[in-house]
Amino acid sequence: MALIWSPITETVRGLKGYARGLSWLRAHPGYFVLLFIPMILALFILSLGWGIFLSYQDVLFQWILFDRPESWWLLAVYYLCKGLLYLAFITVGFISFILFANVLACPIYEWVSVAIERDLSGGHVEEVSLWESLKLMGEELKKVSFILTVSLILLFIPGINLIATFITAFLIGWDFYDYPMARRGWDFRRRLSFVLKDFWAVMGFGLWLMIPVVQIILAPMAVAGGTILNLESIATKEQKLK
Repeated sequence: MALIWSPITETVRGLKGYARGLSWLRAHPGYFVLLFIPMILALFILSLGWGIFLSYQDVLFQWILFDRPESWWLLAVYYLCKGLLYLAFITVGFISFILFANVLACPIYEWVSVAIERDLSGGHVEEVSLWESLKLMGEELKKVSFILTVSLILLFIPGINLIATFITAFLIGWDFYDYPMARRGWDFRRRLSFVLKDFWAVMGFGLWLMIPVVQIILAPMAVAGGTILNLESIATKEQKLK
């Protein structure tokens, strides 16, 4: 019975984690305002990307899609494929633009994450210098590339794409989850291994970031809830080791 209920309770914990992050930001409005910078950045990158896509969509579809047929039933298949491609581009577009905006906003997210850890721990948290924050962008880019690759594979595999939403929610949630681990100097492999053990909570947390369009507004604020969930998981692991 525990095996059945644990994923449910952990998913709910992840969903609540985002709301807890918002509560922290409301209590610290200065950081809430600071996160408008990544939000504006994401909107700019998204607008630029969609502008390029709309300008070259005919060339792109001509390269990917077969020629427009004359037969009515093949024409129906043609428009179905074209609609699915549009959906794929919209999905991947939103995910990729937000993720790459996160790479650029990494120093801001790191600053907010440090403030949350300091507040929750009630103790000293080592400050990360600007140079160290910039170096973290390299690790963030590695993680983003991994997330995009897995998301694309899931999207285009028949059958598997039915659960792609939940796996992508986990991957995007992870992007906002592991700042405390990166700050502790954990490498990519160790962070991936740790977050997989917290799959259901991170997936539930990431579901907030799968809401089309609204995700642009929700995403920057996710660093608060992600940090809180990660700190709890690290504390639980440390207690078990004692």
